[in-house]
Parts: sequence; structure tokens; C-alpha cells
Amino acid sequence: MDRKNYSFKKMFRLHIRIGFLVTLVAFVLGFVFIPEFETKPYKPRVRTVIRIDKMPPQLENIAKPPPPRRPKMPVAAKTDKDVEVTTIDKTNFTDEDGKVPVIEFEPPPFVAYQVPPKPLNLDKVKFDYPAVFQIEGAVFLELWIDKEGNVRKVILTKSLHPVFDKVAIEGAKKLEFSPAIQWDKPVAVRYSFPVHFKLE
Repeated sequence: MDRKNYSFKKMFRLHIRIGFLVTLVAFVLGFVFIPEFETKPYKPRVRTVIRIDKMPPQLENIAKPPPPRRPKMPVAAKTDKDVEVTTIDKTNFTDEDGKVPVIEFEPPPFVAYQVPPKPLNLDKVKFDYPAVFQIEGAVFLELWIDKEGNVRKVILTKSLHPVFDKVAIEGAKKLEFSPAIQWDKPVAVRYSFPVHFKLE
């Protein structure tokens, strides 16, 4: 067959007829040689059901709980005084003994912050040097400072002398700080705070 003189437009109808005949022969051969499939009806699985005609004695004596109360329908107040009367009482944050419960506070061991806490009243808090002793040195403390800048706990990390340690701890408890800032938000931190004692 000469491809140069071959025309697809002229042979288009012939190709369609050949394709149709091949398809028809394939269908006929399929119906003749392919075996028939028998369809089976669907049968659901039957599970064994255990039926108890008599309840155990432990379950027979159980008292039924009372039905729940129906909720009250909201009614619009006629005056402002009615609103004050029906308003719930303020929440009481005290214990039965009348004492405010102490919430445990413990900041994580390490908190990264952009702005460290700064003492605000360091000039007002006095760390008096004990006149009996003639030594110099520093007492190192770890301060637990909350988000409001309050010193919640003081831990002695390096001692100088028990007398100096007591003066440093008592003075550190009176300090007020600006809170540490992390991503523009105050955070609770553990802050290392040295107290230096020098001879005048």
C-alpha cells in the first residue's frame, strides 16, 4: 500500500464498517463460548441470640432512679429589682474553714524570654549587713516569679553564711519585679538573683 496515495478521508467509512463487524463478532463469540453465571440470592448471617427469661437476684433489687426534674422555663423580669433578686450569688473561693486555698505554683526549669524580669523596688528593700561579721561575699538565690511579677518562692542555691543567707532571703521576699516577657506576653520564670555583701 502506497502511503503517499493513501487517503484517510476516502477510507473512513470502510474503517467504521470493519470496526463494527469486529465488535459484533466479538460479542457473538462471547455469548457462545463464555459460560453462564448463576446468581445466588443473598442470605444474611444469623447470629445466635441468648435470651434470659429470669433476671439475676442482684439485678432485680436495683431501685430505679427518680426521673429528672423538668427545667424551669425562663420568664422575663418585669423590673430591674426582679433581676437583682434572681441573679446568682457570687462565687465563693474559700474553703469550708473560710481560708482561701493556696494554688501550687512551680514554673518550668527553663523558660526562654526576650525581656528579663527587673526589680522595681530594689532601692526600698534593704539587705542590711550583719555588723558582727567582717566578711564579704555573695548569696545566690533562685526566685520563682509569676506572670504578675510577684516573688512566689525563694530558694538558696549558694550559701555564704546562715546569718547572711537569712538576710538575703527575707529581703528577696519583699522584692517586686516587672514580669519576664516572651513573645509580647508575660511568663513565669525562675530567676537567678545574687545578693552581694561588702564591707563599708
